[in-house]
Amino acid sequence: MQGDYKEFFRVFTQVSKAIHTGENTTEILGHIVRNIKEILGAKGCIYWIIDRKRRKIETMVSSGFPYRNLSNVNYDELITIFNPDTGYLTSIEDAANDRRIPELDSIGKKSVGSITGMYFDIIGSYGGILAVYFYKQKKLSGSELEIITALGEQGAIALHKAFSYDDKMLQNLGQMVEGFALALEAKDESTHGHSVRVAKFAREVAIELDLAAAEVETIYHGGLLHDIGKIGMHDDILERLGILSRKEMDIVKQHPVIGARIIKPLIFLNEIIPLVLHHHERFDGSGYPDGLRREAIPQGARILTACDAFETMLAGRKHFARMKLEDAVVNLQQAAGHQFDPAVVEALFVTLMKKPEIFETEVNGSALNCLTNYKEKLNNGPTSTLQMFI
Repeated sequence: MQGDYKEFFRVFTQVSKAIHTGENTTEILGHIVRNIKEILGAKGCIYWIIDRKRRKIETMVSSGFPYRNLSNVNYDELITIFNPDTGYLTSIEDAANDRRIPELDSIGKKSVGSITGMYFDIIGSYGGILAVYFYKQKKLSGSELEIITALGEQGAIALHKAFSYDDKMLQNLGQMVEGFALALEAKDESTHGHSVRVAKFAREVAIELDLAAAEVETIYHGGLLHDIGKIGMHDDILERLGILSRKEMDIVKQHPVIGARIIKPLIFLNEIIPLVLHHHERFDGSGYPDGLRREAIPQGARILTACDAFETMLAGRKHFARMKLEDAVVNLQQAAGHQFDPAVVEALFVTLMKKPEIFETEVNGSALNCLTNYKEKLNNGPTSTLQMFI
């Protein structure tokens, strides 16, 4: 293996230099798989990038495979063969008879003798799977495994660096878009800060509902951008919310669709599109734009619906007087089961009792009694058909 090690160090040095000079990650991975194949005399080598949360293969770089089916393996087949939960190393000495490869043609089973695979964590839910295929049955030596491990880790480092850079770039782009949405509100003193408050309310309600951290952040960003579709509407319409004609209200009802359309090209914001699109759906199906009902409405959108209305009631508008906390609580309870998801309203009430400072309001004795009483009434089901314009 002395000659192989010499070649390995040459490749390792090249890959390290490529990583630190910011070379394209696809080219780096291509360099790795080509050289592993050559150094070990393998039939071929593949480096998959997978997203375990979404259960999908993000991309794949290969060398040495003339047939398509091996490189077109799907996520479930891949994880069946190279399962990260059973260890980072997978060794299949007799591919033709190994049960982890269910179909003879699924990954070229007839043409492969042995397979060695390794899993590498990259960042978050992303991981890398490096697999080396041999014509004949072969058990790798310790030094050969070291070569695969070292070059595989170099690939993971390159991907980690690229993904970290992408995350930072996406954060910056997200801040730009959020700033754009907040600038829209700044035109009207009565709505200035509305989206920030809705986002804060929604984040705390999502936490109370014990949602995953990633979902909580998605809901928060959905709150910041939920009204971005109003950016193309005339100021005189926005200023007269509450006293609009039916024709004008039909125009306003287009803002979730417009907002979703604005966000759609921004791939890094795709997860909040359903929240923006459906934050005016109603629990009983009487909302817009699609008339979704109950659990067909994304949970994040159900949270935003209640928080949006609650903030509007507390803050008021030019043609919609601000309410006392107790009155807003009563309205939410009475509309639970009609306009709002009762579970969301209950979580909002609990959050309000635990963290009144989040809602920038004081929960005195009277308000606390009101919250307690109307939280209990939620268990009795809908009590009216109250519908608000919000």
